Amino acid sequence: MRKTAVMTVLLGGLVVGGPAYADYIKNVKKGNEAFAQKDYMKALEEYHAAETDLPVSPEIDYNVGGALFEQGKYEEAVEKFTRALNSTNPALAEQAHYNLGNTHYRMQDYVKAIQSYEEALKLNPKDMDAKYNLELARKMLKENSKPDQKGQQNQQNKQDQQKQQSDQDKQDQGKDKQDQQNADQNDKNQDQQDKQQQQKADPKNAKQMSKEDAERVLNALRDNEQDTQKRLKRQIKAGEYNGKDW
Repeated sequence: MRKTAVMTVLLGGLVVGGPAYADYIKNVKKGNEAFAQKDYMKALEEYHAAETDLPVSPEIDYNVGGALFEQGKYEEAVEKFTRALNSTNPALAEQAHYNLGNTHYRMQDYVKAIQSYEEALKLNPKDMDAKYNLELARKMLKENSKPDQKGQQNQQNKQDQQKQQSDQDKQDQGKDKQDQQNADQNDKNQDQQDKQQQQKADPKNAKQMSKEDAERVLNALRDNEQDTQKRLKRQIKAGEYNGKDW
């Protein structure tokens, strides 16, 4: 990936030889020197100072974008490179598209990176760096679009484990239910057995006599009663006798 380079600044809108012109040239020169020494913060200070003399300058926007890019301030760099696209200089516009591609690439926005490299190649089809970066961005986009097989396998394993646990829970619930049913049936059988035992012991449940049997019993009781009365009378008579003993 080609390094970002500063551009030679055009002087449209400034009067050559005037005080603003001198300050502008001085600040841009200092900014370019700081950029070359990788002192990007100092470079930004000088470029911003130059902007006070020429606020609307695609060239300054491009250079500021380059300094921001090198500091990792990619969103701000995108803004500056986009403004630099307004340049009427095809070379500057092509470089702005190229560096927009680099910035989007660093932001892992490979779709926009591809678009920017393609625009750069429209302006300069011989830019080999743009061609190389374009293919690299396409490769990265393809790789990041592939399903995460490992992640999918982990997810599948997790789902299988959840299913197994669910099936086991259902089996346990079924077993508990069957055990409860068996216990209820045992309780029911025991209740029936207890009830039967009570019925056997309860006199109220004894077999009732037939009418004929009842009458026979009553007659027998009546005969026994009469016989008993006779014996009692005989005993009394014998005790009351006062005559002679023959």
